[in-house]
Amino acid sequence: MTKKIILAVSLLIFIWPVMIAAQEDQAPTMTVETQLCTGIEEREPVGAADQFPSDVGQVYLWCKVMGCMDTTMIKHVWYYRGEEMAAVQLPVRSSSWRTYSYKTIPPEWSGDWVVKVIDAGGNVMKAVPFKLGEIEKEPAAEETAPVKPKEPEDTTGAGR
Repeated sequence: MTKKIILAVSLLIFIWPVMIAAQEDQAPTMTVETQLCTGIEEREPVGAADQFPSDVGQVYLWCKVMGCMDTTMIKHVWYYRGEEMAAVQLPVRSSSWRTYSYKTIPPEWSGDWVVKVIDAGGNVMKAVPFKLGEIEKEPAAEETAPVKPKEPEDTTGAGR
């Protein structure tokens, strides 16, 4: 009987660390939601878009980071035409954390931009492209509605 107890305890001593390691491997991964916008009010994005006029002044990247198991850092890296223009370190302090950064952009920096969200390990979690400059408008509904073909005119002189 004591041999069985000793054997069981010995197995638990060796198996327990393996079970803990397996649980750590299954830990939820950190994910991020993002939104480009013209401002932040009450920790929420305002003026959401992916194209901005060249005189917008500032563009914000709002983030909601989920699944963080411990305090960590993320970074927003702002790129203009492939060149890094700014990098902002941001703390993440809970499993659901909202944060943001912004970039002041002069009108002459019109063109293609990307903001990358990078985790503490240097991995790109998300790349968010946007355009600064002339805003491409979608055609109005009446411009895209099919033109109704005219009904043939009655040329016989008889009424319908």
